[in-house]
Amino acid sequence: MIAIISDSHIPKRAEKIPEEFHEKLEQASKTVHCGDFETQEKYEKLKEKYDVIGVKGNCDFFDLEASQKFSVNGVKFGAYHGAGITPRGHHPTLVQTAETLDVDVLFHGHTHQQEIAEHEGKILLNPGSCTGVGGGSSREKNPSMMTVKASEKGLEVKIFEKDRKSGEIEVSEETVIDLN
Repeated sequence: MIAIISDSHIPKRAEKIPEEFHEKLEQASKTVHCGDFETQEKYEKLKEKYDVIGVKGNCDFFDLEASQKFSVNGVKFGAYHGAGITPRGHHPTLVQTAETLDVDVLFHGHTHQQEIAEHEGKILLNPGSCTGVGGGSSREKNPSMMTVKASEKGLEVKIFEKDRKSGEIEVSEETVIDLN
Protein backbone atom coordinates (compact mmCIF):
# COMPACT_ATOMS: atom_id res chain seq x y z
CA MET A 1 0.00 0.00 0.00
CA ILE A 2 1.15 3.54 -0.80
CA ALA A 3 0.29 6.36 1.63
CA ILE A 4 0.03 9.84 0.12
CA ILE A 5 0.16 13.12 2.03
CA SER A 6 0.76 16.70 1.00
CA ASP A 7 0.82 20.30 2.12
CA SER A 8 1.77 19.71 5.76
CA HIS A 9 3.14 23.26 6.18
CA ILE A 10 4.89 22.47 9.47
CA PRO A 11 5.76 24.51 11.56
CA LYS A 12 4.43 27.74 10.03
CA ARG A 13 0.76 26.81 9.60
CA ALA A 14 0.41 23.57 11.58
CA GLU A 15 2.10 21.85 14.51
CA LYS A 16 2.10 18.23 13.34
CA ILE A 17 0.59 15.56 11.14
CA PRO A 18 -2.29 13.87 13.03
CA GLU A 19 -1.12 10.80 14.97
CA GLU A 20 -3.89 8.72 13.38
CA PHE A 21 -2.33 9.37 9.97
CA HIS A 22 1.02 8.10 11.24
CA GLU A 23 -0.66 4.72 11.79
CA LYS A 24 -1.44 4.60 8.04
CA LEU A 25 2.08 5.77 7.15
CA GLU A 26 3.54 2.94 9.26
CA GLN A 27 1.46 0.38 7.35
CA ALA A 28 2.57 1.67 3.94
CA SER A 29 5.39 0.21 1.85
CA LYS A 30 5.98 3.73 0.45
CA THR A 31 4.94 7.19 1.58
CA VAL A 32 4.62 9.97 -0.97
CA HIS A 33 4.65 13.60 0.18
CA CYS A 34 3.58 15.96 -2.63
CA GLY A 35 5.42 18.99 -1.28
CA ASP A 36 5.15 21.92 1.10
CA PHE A 37 6.91 20.32 4.04
CA GLU A 38 8.23 23.85 4.76
CA THR A 39 11.45 22.79 6.47
CA GLN A 40 14.21 20.35 5.64
CA GLU A 41 14.10 19.21 9.27
CA LYS A 42 10.46 18.03 8.90
CA TYR A 43 11.33 16.28 5.63
CA GLU A 44 14.31 14.52 7.24
CA LYS A 45 12.21 13.42 10.26
CA LEU A 46 9.64 11.81 7.96
CA LYS A 47 12.44 10.07 6.03
CA GLU A 48 13.85 8.69 9.28
CA LYS A 49 10.53 6.96 10.03
CA TYR A 50 9.18 6.01 6.59
CA ASP A 51 10.24 5.18 3.03
CA VAL A 52 9.43 8.70 1.76
CA ILE A 53 9.32 9.94 -1.80
CA GLY A 54 9.16 13.72 -1.49
CA VAL A 55 8.91 16.51 -4.03
CA LYS A 56 9.51 20.23 -3.79
CA GLY A 57 6.56 22.50 -3.07
CA ASN A 58 6.47 26.26 -3.47
CA CYS A 59 7.06 26.66 0.30
CA ASP A 60 10.06 24.32 0.39
CA PHE A 61 13.27 26.35 0.36
CA PHE A 62 15.68 23.44 0.47
CA ASP A 63 17.00 20.99 -2.11
CA LEU A 64 14.36 18.56 -3.39
CA GLU A 65 13.44 17.30 -6.85
CA ALA A 66 10.42 18.95 -8.51
CA SER A 67 9.07 15.52 -9.49
CA GLN A 68 9.72 11.86 -8.80
CA LYS A 69 8.53 8.64 -10.38
CA PHE A 70 8.41 4.99 -9.34
CA SER A 71 6.56 1.75 -10.14
CA VAL A 72 4.55 -0.62 -7.98
CA ASN A 73 3.12 -3.88 -9.35
CA GLY A 74 3.52 -2.70 -12.93
CA VAL A 75 1.78 0.65 -12.39
CA LYS A 76 3.86 3.76 -13.09
CA PHE A 77 3.40 6.56 -10.53
CA GLY A 78 4.64 10.13 -10.45
CA ALA A 79 4.66 12.79 -7.75
CA TYR A 80 4.58 16.53 -8.39
CA HIS A 81 3.48 19.45 -6.22
CA GLY A 82 1.64 21.50 -8.81
CA ALA A 83 2.90 25.00 -8.01
CA GLY A 84 2.86 27.34 -10.97
CA ILE A 85 -0.17 25.71 -12.58
CA THR A 86 -2.90 28.22 -13.34
CA PRO A 87 -5.58 27.72 -12.35
CA ARG A 88 -4.48 25.55 -9.44
CA GLY A 89 -5.07 21.86 -10.13
CA HIS A 90 -5.70 22.42 -13.88
CA HIS A 91 -6.23 18.91 -15.22
CA PRO A 92 -4.84 19.40 -18.76
CA THR A 93 -1.58 20.77 -17.33
CA LEU A 94 -1.35 17.94 -14.80
CA VAL A 95 -1.93 15.45 -17.65
CA GLN A 96 0.97 17.06 -19.55
CA THR A 97 3.14 16.56 -16.46
CA ALA A 98 2.08 12.89 -16.25
CA GLU A 99 2.91 12.46 -19.95
CA THR A 100 6.31 14.13 -19.53
CA LEU A 101 7.08 11.81 -16.61
CA ASP A 102 5.65 8.85 -18.57
CA VAL A 103 3.42 7.73 -15.69
CA ASP A 104 -0.11 6.33 -15.46
CA VAL A 105 -0.93 7.99 -12.14
CA LEU A 106 0.11 11.44 -10.94
CA PHE A 107 0.00 12.32 -7.24
CA HIS A 108 -0.14 16.07 -6.75
CA GLY A 109 -0.86 18.70 -4.11
CA HIS A 110 -0.83 22.50 -3.88
CA THR A 111 -4.62 22.99 -3.98
CA HIS A 112 -5.18 21.52 -0.48
CA GLN A 113 -8.29 19.92 -2.06
CA GLN A 114 -8.58 16.16 -2.09
CA GLU A 115 -9.45 14.71 -5.47
CA ILE A 116 -9.70 11.47 -7.40
CA ALA A 117 -9.94 12.24 -11.12
CA GLU A 118 -9.34 10.67 -14.50
CA HIS A 119 -8.53 13.00 -17.39
CA GLU A 120 -7.36 12.08 -20.88
CA GLY A 121 -6.40 8.57 -19.78
CA LYS A 122 -4.33 9.68 -16.77
CA ILE A 123 -5.28 9.22 -13.12
CA LEU A 124 -4.83 12.40 -11.04
CA LEU A 125 -4.82 11.94 -7.27
CA ASN A 126 -4.60 14.72 -4.68
CA PRO A 127 -4.70 13.78 -0.97
CA GLY A 128 -5.52 17.33 0.21
CA SER A 129 -3.64 18.83 3.15
CA CYS A 130 -2.59 16.28 5.79
CA THR A 131 -2.84 18.99 8.45
CA GLY A 132 -5.98 20.64 7.07
CA VAL A 133 -4.41 24.07 6.76
CA GLY A 134 -5.65 26.65 4.30
CA GLY A 135 -3.58 28.47 1.77
CA GLY A 136 -3.83 30.10 -1.63
CA SER A 137 -7.41 29.59 -2.73
CA SER A 138 -8.19 27.00 -0.05
CA ARG A 139 -9.71 27.48 3.39
CA GLU A 140 -8.90 25.43 6.49
CA LYS A 141 -10.52 21.97 6.32
CA ASN A 142 -10.37 18.61 7.98
CA PRO A 143 -6.91 17.05 7.64
CA SER A 144 -6.86 14.42 4.90
CA MET A 145 -4.61 11.78 3.36
CA MET A 146 -4.90 9.02 0.78
CA THR A 147 -3.93 5.38 0.40
CA VAL A 148 -3.55 3.47 -2.87
CA LYS A 149 -3.29 -0.26 -3.38
CA ALA A 150 -1.99 -1.05 -6.86
CA SER A 151 -2.21 -4.17 -8.97
CA GLU A 152 -1.86 -4.79 -12.70
CA LYS A 153 -5.66 -4.69 -12.93
CA GLY A 154 -6.25 -1.43 -11.13
CA LEU A 155 -6.13 0.81 -8.11
CA GLU A 156 -8.02 0.83 -4.85
CA VAL A 157 -8.03 4.45 -3.65
CA LYS A 158 -9.20 5.70 -0.25
CA ILE A 159 -9.28 9.23 1.13
CA PHE A 160 -9.19 9.49 4.92
CA GLU A 161 -10.34 12.59 6.80
CA LYS A 162 -9.91 13.46 10.45
CA ASP A 163 -12.96 15.30 11.75
CA ARG A 164 -11.69 18.38 13.61
CA LYS A 165 -14.53 18.27 16.14
CA SER A 166 -14.85 14.56 16.96
CA GLY A 167 -11.27 13.54 16.19
CA GLU A 168 -12.62 10.51 14.33
CA ILE A 169 -10.98 9.22 11.15
CA GLU A 170 -13.41 8.39 8.36
CA VAL A 171 -13.08 7.19 4.79
CA SER A 172 -14.57 10.16 2.94
CA GLU A 173 -14.16 8.65 -0.52
CA GLU A 174 -13.32 5.19 -1.81
CA THR A 175 -13.07 4.03 -5.39
CA VAL A 176 -11.65 1.29 -7.55
CA ILE A 177 -10.08 2.39 -10.84
CA ASP A 178 -9.72 -0.13 -13.66
CA LEU A 179 -6.41 0.32 -15.49
CA ASN A 180 -7.24 -2.00 -18.40
